[in-house]
Amino acid sequence: MCGHRCNVLLASFALMGILSQVPSASQAEESFAQNRVTLKKGDRIVFLGDSLTYLAGKELPKEHVTKGFVRIVREALKERHPEKQIEVDWVSTGGGIVQTLLKLVNEKVMAKKPTIVVIQIGCNDARWISEREFENGLEELVDRLKTAGIQVVQCTLTAVGEKHDGSNPDDKNLEIFAATARKVATAKKVPLIDLRKAFLAHWKEHNPKNEPTGILTYDGNHFNDAGHRLVAEQMLMKFK
Repeated sequence: MCGHRCNVLLASFALMGILSQVPSASQAEESFAQNRVTLKKGDRIVFLGDSLTYLAGKELPKEHVTKGFVRIVREALKERHPEKQIEVDWVSTGGGIVQTLLKLVNEKVMAKKPTIVVIQIGCNDARWISEREFENGLEELVDRLKTAGIQVVQCTLTAVGEKHDGSNPDDKNLEIFAATARKVATAKKVPLIDLRKAFLAHWKEHNPKNEPTGILTYDGNHFNDAGHRLVAEQMLMKFK
């Protein structure tokens, strides 16, 4: 009965339905951050970070660490993909911030000829520099690595105090800097490993007394064996 006008309306509604199912640009970018990295034969993975990565590589201190996440990842990838001959290494220095990592790229990272670099930084930054300095430095770091043809994987920061209710003194800034890392990963279209989210979930389940330390760290910041295992698990989930 309504003829051409009804047909036009029906077509419009159908188009609206289709468009509503198409992800927005921001949704598409966020989805990209969730992507996993497909490993290729001969890939060389370098973990780049601060003292957390340094102690993981050195497997120190011995009274708290028997196996760091670097070795856990190396051994797991060798077992899962023996034919790909994946190499796993690390570059770091104690007390680093994102600007420290920019220096390490030229001084040490490129010499290892990595095909994949996993950036883990932020706990010191959240206490020592501004959010804008962190964001700008992280963007420059990602850009420099990508320009060199390196696949970048971005991590969020982890812990400075292990209480799960947000009452650690630095929690407010840590959350802001974790959100900044997520923002940079989304904007730069690099895969994200959300360690902060994983740590919070673990504390809520395994820290019923809301202890400030002793769950994933031995001092509220640096990983114990449980922390290394959790970090390695999260990183291994990103590779396929």
